Amino acid sequence: MQQIPTQPSTPRPSPIGRWLSVLVALTLWTTAGLVIPLALPGCGVTEIPDSVFYPLRSNPLVNLDKAPASAPPAFPPPGKPEVSLKWLEDQGVPILNPDSLEKAPWGTEWREEVNTFLLSQFGTPAKPRVGTEGVDGFATIAKLSETLQLTPAVLERGSKQYRRLCLHCHGLGGEGAGATSGWLNPLPRDFRQGEFKFISTAEHKLESGFQPLKARPRREDILRTLHLGLEGTSMPSFGLLAREDVEALASYTLHLSIRGEVEYWALFYALRQDPETLKAVEKDPAKESRNRAIRFLSGALEWEDPEADVEDFVSKAKGSLLPAGMAKLLDRILREYAAADKNPILPMVDPYPSDQPTPAQSLANGLKIFQAQCVNCHAGYGRQSALRFDNWGGVVRPANLTVPVYKGGRRPVDLYYRIIRGIPPCGMPKANVQEGDPARQAWDLVRFLMALPYPDSLPSDIRQQIHGGAKQ
Repeated sequence: MQQIPTQPSTPRPSPIGRWLSVLVALTLWTTAGLVIPLALPGCGVTEIPDSVFYPLRSNPLVNLDKAPASAPPAFPPPGKPEVSLKWLEDQGVPILNPDSLEKAPWGTEWREEVNTFLLSQFGTPAKPRVGTEGVDGFATIAKLSETLQLTPAVLERGSKQYRRLCLHCHGLGGEGAGATSGWLNPLPRDFRQGEFKFISTAEHKLESGFQPLKARPRREDILRTLHLGLEGTSMPSFGLLAREDVEALASYTLHLSIRGEVEYWALFYALRQDPETLKAVEKDPAKESRNRAIRFLSGALEWEDPEADVEDFVSKAKGSLLPAGMAKLLDRILREYAAADKNPILPMVDPYPSDQPTPAQSLANGLKIFQAQCVNCHAGYGRQSALRFDNWGGVVRPANLTVPVYKGGRRPVDLYYRIIRGIPPCGMPKANVQEGDPARQAWDLVRFLMALPYPDSLPSDIRQQIHGGAKQ
């Protein structure tokens, strides 16, 4: 097997020290490079030595199985986004700190195995990749990587554009903690949990017959965000980039997300303190590392086959179980993304002519559906929405729908996607439009939401109810 260089694991600098090292190094390269570009076409420095690694994950892991009992008291102060994690911890939500892994006798070895796998399968910022020979299932992983446009050439191009355009907000490893991130609201996305808000993927099952664990975006969803940006946020449009560069950025975003998600779950199973894990550890404390690796492997196998014979796999596994589990997880994530691309939401036919005004009855029907299903979160039509935690442990507020700002897109079909699929990472459920005439219900709600910010577009009785005496 090819020998993979690993990052020094001891002594490890503090989290602040690690970030300062990366920031200083990038600053020096950028400063040094400015001398030359002044005399050359173009701007920005995109080259980076292959000796620079993705940063080790040091910020806490959050896994919200259910909504916390209490809403956050406020948005975190500027520059202090970590305050929201303290609010969660005060409610008993487990906040797992990767640095605490060093306290376990087996922790350093576990972390080194994780880092070795990540480096071998995902490369470096200068030479990114997905998959390499020597890992179980490499042929399948390589084929899926090609299908998803995650080839080394595309990723290298995307990495250069990312460092030029995205790094200052999203960070070198896609952790959403770039130099400017702490003062932005909403925060730049942390790609490393595999969570995406605005998707057009239909609920579907894989060939195995079981539901994927996550609502994955289609490639088209990522491309649309890159082309248009996210309205009302600091995420700009990159629509003026060459098509090849936008495609490469989409691929590199997936690369960072997949790499980060594999790391996330490998660390999560090392740190989690759930009853089943604790029971296995208490039964044989000397084998805690192996028992945790088996739990991780079980999760990677049983997602597709709840009856998977984990013990048989363990008995036949060659070498360490942790890399085997990470390889299975990588294969699973790639297949979920490939399946998502094949399963777009197919909007039901709009029963209303697009070239005619929306009938008053349609708007009344949309209002009725909204009041029955949406008002609990969008109180006062969003003007009085309560704060809530999202899946990253951040603080969000359901949209004020009386203001025509649509982060996920302002086309009628974009609102349709939000209604039919929801926004899973923020706890927004899909609407129930399955009874009676589903197409009419869905489009009635879309048309009501599109008219809601504009008083003159509403019938007088609805306008009075929502806007009082306000006019356009």
